[in-house]
Amino acid sequence: MSVSNSDSMNNRYLQEQPGGNYCYKNNMKNESASRPKNVENMSKKLYEDDDASTPLLELRNVTKEYIDDNGKSITVLNDINLSVNYNEFISVVGPSGCGKSTLLRMIMGLERCTRGDILFKGQSMSGGKVNPHMAMVFQSFGLFPWLTVIENVEFGLESMHIPKAQRREKSLSIIQEVGLEGFEDAYPRELSGGMKQRVGIARALVIDPEILLMDEPFSSLDPLTAEALREEVLKVWSNKFTTPDVVIMVTHNVEEAVYLSDRIIILSHRPANVVKQVNINIPRPREKRDKVIYEYLDQITTLIA
Repeated sequence: MSVSNSDSMNNRYLQEQPGGNYCYKNNMKNESASRPKNVENMSKKLYEDDDASTPLLELRNVTKEYIDDNGKSITVLNDINLSVNYNEFISVVGPSGCGKSTLLRMIMGLERCTRGDILFKGQSMSGGKVNPHMAMVFQSFGLFPWLTVIENVEFGLESMHIPKAQRREKSLSIIQEVGLEGFEDAYPRELSGGMKQRVGIARALVIDPEILLMDEPFSSLDPLTAEALREEVLKVWSNKFTTPDVVIMVTHNVEEAVYLSDRIIILSHRPANVVKQVNINIPRPREKRDKVIYEYLDQITTLIA
């Protein structure tokens, strides 16, 4: 079966769904939310999901340049345009060194773009401030070695001036959700790589981000651990009563991107721009050995090369 035929088949399936758009986050059955939220937050989220007039995130002609030691300007990213709607899982792929991680850091507000604008819910966020509605999971875990698991998870809540008892309750809940129960008082040096990344994911999720950014989060893990964590992230994202609404992941693993994503953004060599955006029209839950996954894999790998 060719990619075009499989797309046609899946498009027919998609048209049978409400609104003609299959969305795992909205269609997956959830008997209860794994992370309870108050009614106000739930109402807010449902309201936001209904408001499709404004994209959750927009990048308009975003360009990033650096000045080297000789004073020469080097363009890393050039005129990146991207619109992200609610309830999307997006992966960014491209050649090594093309600026994928830089793109994530600019979206988060850790770096400023040289030109262009980044908008969150229609409001410009290019002023050099970290977006409090986003959280990032790093490839290198980024844990504080002198803090325990629960202290690392609680860290982001302290700056939000949440009372200590509430911080502890919320952190214990998310620690249990990511499979770290019993390791609350352990230090990072006592954890495996997979457990360290679980702490990083828990620390990001505990602040209830609307957008979760992940920079090659599974690349340093063994295959079995990486597979388990992918499923954990999908489970959290697919629950419409909990955040995040959107996941944007940078990865070199194209098969991983196809399996997880609704849409894949393909960047060119530096100075990078968007070569193509590929919608992954495979109904969820997906089967890892699905023939259509490998057809998408071949198509996207050819575009990267």
